[in-house]
Amino acid sequence: MKRELTAILLLLIFLPSANAYQFEQNNVLIKINPNEELLSITYYLAFGHDEFVINRREYVNDVEMWFGKYRDHEAVKMLKDYFKDATTIPERDYKLFVLDAYLLQFSEPPEMRRIYTNWQDLELDKIVNVLRNFSRDTNFMEFFKAHEDCYSKDLQLYSSAITFLPPDEFMKPYMNLTKVRFEFHFPYLVCIHGHSFREEVNETKIYGSGGIPPLVRRNPPKTYWGFLRAKDTIFGLPLNSVYLNNSEFDKLWVLEFIYHELGHDITTEKLDEYYGYKVKPLQYLESIIEEDMPYLAIYDIHFWGDTGMIYESFADAWAYFALSKINKDYAELSLQMEKAWGEFWIEEIISLYEKYSKIAIEENEPLDEYILNILTELSEKVPNEKAKEIYEKEVPVTPLRALEDVVREGEVLIVYGTQNPDKNGVEYDKETAKIIRNYLQTFYSQWPGEIKIEIKADINLTQEDLKKDIILVRGPLSNKIVDQLDEEFPLRFVFSNGSWILVKNAEFENVRTFLITNQSIKETKFIQKSYYSSVSLIMSIRNPYREDNYIVWIAGVDRYRTRKYKNPTYYLVSYQIYDGTNIEDGFYVYS
Repeated sequence: MKRELTAILLLLIFLPSANAYQFEQNNVLIKINPNEELLSITYYLAFGHDEFVINRREYVNDVEMWFGKYRDHEAVKMLKDYFKDATTIPERDYKLFVLDAYLLQFSEPPEMRRIYTNWQDLELDKIVNVLRNFSRDTNFMEFFKAHEDCYSKDLQLYSSAITFLPPDEFMKPYMNLTKVRFEFHFPYLVCIHGHSFREEVNETKIYGSGGIPPLVRRNPPKTYWGFLRAKDTIFGLPLNSVYLNNSEFDKLWVLEFIYHELGHDITTEKLDEYYGYKVKPLQYLESIIEEDMPYLAIYDIHFWGDTGMIYESFADAWAYFALSKINKDYAELSLQMEKAWGEFWIEEIISLYEKYSKIAIEENEPLDEYILNILTELSEKVPNEKAKEIYEKEVPVTPLRALEDVVREGEVLIVYGTQNPDKNGVEYDKETAKIIRNYLQTFYSQWPGEIKIEIKADINLTQEDLKKDIILVRGPLSNKIVDQLDEEFPLRFVFSNGSWILVKNAEFENVRTFLITNQSIKETKFIQKSYYSSVSLIMSIRNPYREDNYIVWIAGVDRYRTRKYKNPTYYLVSYQIYDGTNIEDGFYVYS
């Protein structure tokens, strides 16, 4: 209650500036940026409602009415030309955030005067010029200011998130804040990949971010607010409708994004400085992830260099360092998902941040002066010869790892049940299996090799089939294979007092468990808790018939709840349970 009251009082200090689409306090600016929205609207005119456009129906209708007649404008044509070589969604994602970052160097439309001069690109300047013309030809700022009420709803969450952990206060012990500002710029219509924002003008350094946080395969949304804004900007697949209404989680989600980007701001310059003799020799860390999850290295842009994940881990560790000061449980949940993404060394960086932040304060030096020390000790704590062993001890078993294993095996079986006495139920489950197959076909579309995705009835599985990577659909009443295996699972359905309930296997050990409700997020013990109704789950384990393969189980108390997890492709948890009012995430490893 005390922290909530403090947040409310701080929010009152965030008085609106002259423009109602931004808030400013001291040296912190939060803004729905007109440049980003100009890009977003032009992008929409060029490509329609694609994988990046957020479903804001009334707003889109207004965009159509105001700008629809300008689809042949030079700016729209040039944007189409800019993206013509981006043949995959990740490539478009990359080019979109590069252009977004470039536009943040200019003042607001219609003038779009260059403010920052460190980064200049003649081709991107041409796009800026036609966007400037587009803003004048369409009276863009008139439209933008007429929709400030739309933007203010998102802006209110962003600004209230900042009050939980104001960056000008939190960062003060770790960096010289003389002539420093913080700016966080957000688009509204298009989901633009979040990125750091580092500029300098008139001897004032500016740190912050551009773009927005929902990058599904890093930290999937768990609330309705996040669900409405998140997009799968890697494959364009729909998200599962699994969410709660927890406003604190939303704020922490935004804060994690902000402090992740600030983590880049305070480390990238030094990482670049020491790249040749300290960062590049650590590329074996990334190589180990790519060996276990080779497809991830193709579709996720963070793996497109030799050491991109090392830079990301420094930013992720800084986000943990910051958020753990206000909500340790949220920070720990996010940490487990970062491990599941492959960052098996991240806890070492966190511990080194803790160590050197204290030394930095004692010696009155900025923290970045100790990046060399952190890199040196990291290489000692996670040496090449022990890295694979540490990876297996730290990275949990997840549906992501299971689906990654499929590209090495070249095939996956989706197994539906035939045991349900209700034959309509059998047909429904078979249709669920087909939906999953269709999503997997899209998921594997960027893999250069052939992937065989086969649907089989449980009664048709052979002993050899049981050793493969398998996705099981439905519970033990319906699916013979689930009934055969579920004592190996950490979770299983049992029939009690006339209904099916989900219970935990008490013999399953070493599970990190997090319970998210509409009010809170807490790390809990893996206790003998039961879920009674409306429950759905997705889970992954090592295949007991061949332990270098995996089993993913998708189930619910009935056929309809089972379909809640029809898209299994973006889960960085060992299991997730959803009952409409709670989400439980569990993590485990196989040593």
